[in-house]
Amino acid sequence: MHIPAEMLHGAVCPVTATLAIAGIGTAAITLVRHPKAAPKAADMALTGATVFGLQMLNYPIYNGISGHLIGGVFAAALLGVPGGVLCTALVLLAQTLLFADGGLGMLGANIVNMSLIGAGLGGLLLQVLRRRGVAEPLAVAGAAFASTLAAVVALGGELLACRTAPLAAIGSLLALHAVLACVEGAITPVLTAVIKPTSVGVLGRRGLTMLGGITLAALLCAPLASAFPDAFEWTMARFSLLPDAPNFAHAPLADYTVPAVSSELFSTWAAGLAGMLAVATLCWFVPRMLTKAR
Repeated sequence: MHIPAEMLHGAVCPVTATLAIAGIGTAAITLVRHPKAAPKAADMALTGATVFGLQMLNYPIYNGISGHLIGGVFAAALLGVPGGVLCTALVLLAQTLLFADGGLGMLGANIVNMSLIGAGLGGLLLQVLRRRGVAEPLAVAGAAFASTLAAVVALGGELLACRTAPLAAIGSLLALHAVLACVEGAITPVLTAVIKPTSVGVLGRRGLTMLGGITLAALLCAPLASAFPDAFEWTMARFSLLPDAPNFAHAPLADYTVPAVSSELFSTWAAGLAGMLAVATLCWFVPRMLTKAR
């Protein structure tokens, strides 16, 4: 669902960038003003690395098309809504700058779709379902499913606003992502049940251990990820809408490869490890800065 360079233009880019900055700022201010809701630096660092690893695992869905988890509700379930928003936004930032995964000018829209909607709106829905007494697995599944659909609806609206894609392409995008939403809704409660945080924003020793195991498993399985284009790329290519412009020409590990490593297997592992370490560092640094800001 990462929007490549030059897919959006006009007022949509500055508007989504402004919304992204406002959303991230609101999450940061919330954590500063409510320290009890702030996740620990170690919890956020490991969660960020896990979300990054899960997004690397593209899985085939149909006829040469793949998809991957967003992980927004997963992050919000473990870290709380503000922490989940910041965590997924930092993952998207690292993906753009290090791996050219999503256009640099599209970063605002990607953060709006996958962080503010995926983790923010999805996390708020999860809170509502919990308060209404819905069983935890069903609440997580429903929030993950709904947030994924909401994210792709926002993506379709952005494309329509720019007149980048016809209605037929938007319809195809929605249909394919409905399948991905089902997968997100099925896997997210399993992951959160395995981790079993002691409370929102507090993972505990067992939770950190299980989260570390999931992160390691994602890294080891990264070379097995599907090489098929994801649902967004496949749809845009089908309608001949993919731009030729590079996402970020200065990304050192573009396409999740390390140029200095000749083996494709070890190159993928090295790139994945570098990304996990980068995201973990960012997600460790931000909570500590917020603590100092108090």
